[in-house]
Amino acid sequence: MNRKFHIIAIPIRIVVNRFGDHDPNGMMYVLKENRSFIKQQVDKNPFTPVDLVEPLVIRANVGDDIEIVFENQLHFNTSMHIQDVEYNVFTSDGAFVGRNPNTTVPPGKSIVYKWKAHVEGAHFFSDLGNTLSSELGSNVHGLFGALFVEPRGSTWTDPI
Repeated sequence: MNRKFHIIAIPIRIVVNRFGDHDPNGMMYVLKENRSFIKQQVDKNPFTPVDLVEPLVIRANVGDDIEIVFENQLHFNTSMHIQDVEYNVFTSDGAFVGRNPNTTVPPGKSIVYKWKAHVEGAHFFSDLGNTLSSELGSNVHGLFGALFVEPRGSTWTDPI
């Protein structure tokens, strides 16, 4: 089966507890259809955790082809690099390494990543456009998520 997702990297205030502790430089991957609602909820609740402000999880079944339209709304090149899933390193690696083409995305631009799910389990993705390990990096501010690959034929009815 073909699974298609439109995912956007956005800046967002991430509140981590009921005391209002937060990361004003938060970043996260969101489904395009949820972006406006999430931003609205964060604006309405600036010092309260918002349920949808969490790492993005998408789902597929073993054998599925996954197509990600990835859009960057951050101020630096960013990407989606996934672990333990098959893809073409020339088009869908989400990195700029060695002699491979640059598959990171400049601000305001988009790219299409294509993955193939062969192995059941949780497969993590993160940004390789900004790999700094300090506070200047993107992963420390929340830019990561997971693809859950379930047995062939699995279905799910609760999107949450």
